[in-house]
Amino acid sequence: MAVNLKRKKEGVAEINMASISDIVFLLLIFFMVATIFNQELGLPMILPAKTDAQNQEIKIKQSNVADLKIDEFNQITLDGVPIRVNQIENELKRRLRANSKLVVILSTHPKAKYGTMVAVLDEIRLAQCRRMSIKMLKV
Repeated sequence: MAVNLKRKKEGVAEINMASISDIVFLLLIFFMVATIFNQELGLPMILPAKTDAQNQEIKIKQSNVADLKIDEFNQITLDGVPIRVNQIENELKRRLRANSKLVVILSTHPKAKYGTMVAVLDEIRLAQCRRMSIKMLKV
């Protein structure tokens, strides 16, 4: 006599997905609260304090001025002579040794790249020029 055994088909295990959205939401909140956001600091510069004679014009001898210009094609000139970014620091240091009253004027064209201006400012800072002026070229 044959015994007919019926086997039950095993069901496929299911995962309850209802609580997954809660867990994801809680993780999102945790990482948002625990993460430290970097703030854009810009260009750190220490400016002199305001004085009563703020509107006075100060005349500087041309021999005490180093005129750095960045044109619209990102070409840099120092007193009208083309110069590369990596040469600026040494040239300004040389001029500072010869003239301690040196004032650097950085003139930038509005269409010049921001990165070029920052690179030139870094070179001026590395040369330890304490007297400088930044202006925009008129188009």
